[in-house]
Amino acid sequence: MKRLIPSIAFGVLFLLLPGLTWAQQGTVTGTVTEEETGDVLPGATVQVVDLETGAAANASGQYRVAGVPAGEQTIRVSFVGYQAAERTVNVPEGGTARVNFQLQTAQAQLEEVVVTGFGRQEQTRGEASVSVTQIDAGELTETTEYENVTDLLQGRTSGVTVSRSSGNVGSGLRFDVRGGVSLNSDGQPLIFVDGTRIAQDPAPGFDVGGQDTGSPLADLDPSNIESINVLKGPSATSLYGTDGTDGVVLIETKAGERGQDLEVEYQGTLGVATKQEDYNNDIYPTASRLNDIHRDASIQGHRVAISGSGEITNYNLSYSYRDTESIFPTGEGQRNNVNANVEVRPSESLTVSSRSTLAFNYYSRPQADNNIFGVLGALALDAPFGAFSARDSSAFFAIDDQQRVRKFQQSVELSYSPDAISGLSLRAQGGADISARRNDQSLPNQFEDIYTSTGGERNALDSDRRRFNADLSATYNYDITSDVSATTTAGTQLFTESDRQVNATASQIGTDLITDVGAGTQLDFIGENLSNERSAGIIGRQQFELLDRYSAEFSIRRDWSTRLVAGETGSYDEWYPAARASAQIGDFLPEAVSRLNIRASWGQSGSLPDLVDSELVRLNGQSSGFGTGATIGNVGDPDLGLERVNEVEGGFDLGINNRYSLSITYYRQSTENSIVNFDPALSTGFGNQTVPRNVGEIFAQGIETSLDVTAIRTEQHSLSFNANYSYRDREVEELGGQSIFGGFQRNVIREGFAPFSFFGPRVNGASFAEDGTYLGPDVSDERVELGNPVPDHFGGFGISATVFENLRFNAQAEYQLGHQTFSNTARFLALIGAHERRNQLSEELGGLEPGTEEYRGVANELARTNPGAGTGEIDNFLQDADFLKLRTIGVRYNASDLIGSLTGVSELRSFTVGFSASNLLTITSYDQGPDPEVNSEGSRGLIRGQEFLTLQNPTEYTFTLEVGI
Repeated sequence: MKRLIPSIAFGVLFLLLPGLTWAQQGTVTGTVTEEETGDVLPGATVQVVDLETGAAANASGQYRVAGVPAGEQTIRVSFVGYQAAERTVNVPEGGTARVNFQLQTAQAQLEEVVVTGFGRQEQTRGEASVSVTQIDAGELTETTEYENVTDLLQGRTSGVTVSRSSGNVGSGLRFDVRGGVSLNSDGQPLIFVDGTRIAQDPAPGFDVGGQDTGSPLADLDPSNIESINVLKGPSATSLYGTDGTDGVVLIETKAGERGQDLEVEYQGTLGVATKQEDYNNDIYPTASRLNDIHRDASIQGHRVAISGSGEITNYNLSYSYRDTESIFPTGEGQRNNVNANVEVRPSESLTVSSRSTLAFNYYSRPQADNNIFGVLGALALDAPFGAFSARDSSAFFAIDDQQRVRKFQQSVELSYSPDAISGLSLRAQGGADISARRNDQSLPNQFEDIYTSTGGERNALDSDRRRFNADLSATYNYDITSDVSATTTAGTQLFTESDRQVNATASQIGTDLITDVGAGTQLDFIGENLSNERSAGIIGRQQFELLDRYSAEFSIRRDWSTRLVAGETGSYDEWYPAARASAQIGDFLPEAVSRLNIRASWGQSGSLPDLVDSELVRLNGQSSGFGTGATIGNVGDPDLGLERVNEVEGGFDLGINNRYSLSITYYRQSTENSIVNFDPALSTGFGNQTVPRNVGEIFAQGIETSLDVTAIRTEQHSLSFNANYSYRDREVEELGGQSIFGGFQRNVIREGFAPFSFFGPRVNGASFAEDGTYLGPDVSDERVELGNPVPDHFGGFGISATVFENLRFNAQAEYQLGHQTFSNTARFLALIGAHERRNQLSEELGGLEPGTEEYRGVANELARTNPGAGTGEIDNFLQDADFLKLRTIGVRYNASDLIGSLTGVSELRSFTVGFSASNLLTITSYDQGPDPEVNSEGSRGLIRGQEFLTLQNPTEYTFTLEVGI
């Protein structure tokens, strides 16, 4: 009996223990709403700061967190697009504490989080010390359908213009970030996708008339992108060293959110693409046939996405397929993307994320631009020689150019904040961008009278490209005094890239039924290329913050690269410093001013020489009838230094009543030691080579502005506007007396000119004999600057609206002013006597009396159509290319509430129908071609603003259906 009583007592205590433990805990509950409108915010994240405990607000905005220890606890609530809020509450034992949160909207954009530096450092726009443009791609794609990443950027990014070089599906993209003041880079920004550095230069491929093989960004699905951050100048990108000279673009894809329920989404797309504009029949005698050759091309797409979260994970998985035909009969592109983004949190101090993209893409490219097999060229230049109609027209369509792309991108990131060292965070990120591209091009054997090769021709190319990067950083946040806090960051970046390609050309193929390059009895060419580069940088950054209002930052980076081979007397100064400061002084101003951030920054970056420019002599293998030997392939300078770019930037970000946001930035850049090639002395024996020297200097300055206005925001309605304007001024100050020309000698880099200026003789009008007879054009003896292909003034404006909560509308326009486009097509028409207007003027002039005012007027106009000889009178075919384009419009209606009320189906999260259009309207005075934006030599090189039988960008109309559960 004595043993039984203790046992019973222990059993009762065991049964009561959970209740006693629970009695020491409580529950926190409440609602999360928007402060201004009172709208509930479903999905808002609620966390007990000191615990690994949290919950998400339900569809009614209500949350409930159970098992919270009794006593004082800090509750934090966050929601995308709103300022996070914290409240300290007293949780009663066994009771419930009710805490309601009203979050302030960040509509003024000053509180949106932007990425401002290495390691994806995040700050609110109101705290940033540099100008950063962020595009909320996730929100845009909810309303509008986009063909590729270019469409997301156009008209929305101050200081940056982005354009497609042609209307070919998957064509190259050209970025101009602040105009580009580096001579030794390709002018394209450094691009990261989820922290993985991707190849931004076009892949190798066979010529189809000057166009790029394609842009790596064209392989991405815009619907899977969450945000895009653009860092524009060395003051913002100095921590990226030589790689960040032309800006940095940071793309983040969609990921599941913590506390998110399982969501499944399907989106289907059907559409059509058509030509934007007709050819001008005042110039093109075959305009009607050129217009008719274009087709109404079909667009089809499907996307399935699954996202959600578990106890320690959140995920987003998707597959998308898009088939886009070209408006030209033989072009097409198919894009297959598989994305898998997973984040795991084994503990509150450790986060592991993996983001993967697998792409299987196919492109068919038409022959175009300056190409004797191009259909546009054959049609445009048909009269008077009958280049198209006098031949079998099927020959022009029979050339088959196919590309197959296999691409894998992988990013793995570990973030660790050890509990033992408060304020310390460690980050390790690795990325891989691996692609394999196969290009097959076939010329059938039945058109021997048209093709240059007889018996058919087969070209095959295999390209393998591999990019690997690793970023390691340690950040320590600490307080120096009660008013001064500091952050110290140290890190490193490692990068390696390798390219290998093998290609072969064979002819004399007996039958078109065999498409193996080995079937050719004549081997015309075989070659192999291999390149490998490695680079590394170490980074240090020190930040100070006073009174949570004033901040100062100092950073430095040291670079190493396999491109750098310093000579005995030479040295490389690869240190890139930067300093930044900002002051948030809105608290000192009237209450209506919600934010005023004044910022200033200075930074340096640079550009590396070409791969073998710093080697004295590079030999190439050469076979001959006497065996294999070596020839001089490149002559360099071991004492060559780095190009260096300095930038000073200043500006402010102003917010008023959390509805209006204005940002203004001024920048000033100077480049020195740009590398320019010179002809060596004949005594060196290198007469057929050029030797690089550091002599180039370029100056640039500009202004960038952006304005965001939230005019209406209620529970059911909203209306907002955005606008941006940029101005840039650039001048080449020193080139050592050299001039650098692009193809056709139209564009030039020359002292005293803006880079890429058009250069040639100026046509003053007509010249006349003493009796008034027309003698020809009056042309200046010297070549002069005639214009600029890069716009001086540019920007965009847009509107977005929500009506009755479920109907959404978005539109964006872009404008560019102060630039010209040269039409080589119109000049060639004049050269062959097929320029319609020139022929009319000649006929009209013959019927007039010389010396009369009417005769002189017609003669002056005729002189303006003279093609000239050699480099030509390009002044006659250079035309202002200012334009205003309605880039995109989108309308979406979510009918899920309506369907739910009619059918009683409550599982339907969304049922959305939508319509989108791109390049819907163009207003321009340019009439020598259908599109002032295209460029006949793709997205790289010195050739800018030249149109030569180039396929115009299409207008696209799409209808979408989206169902989510």
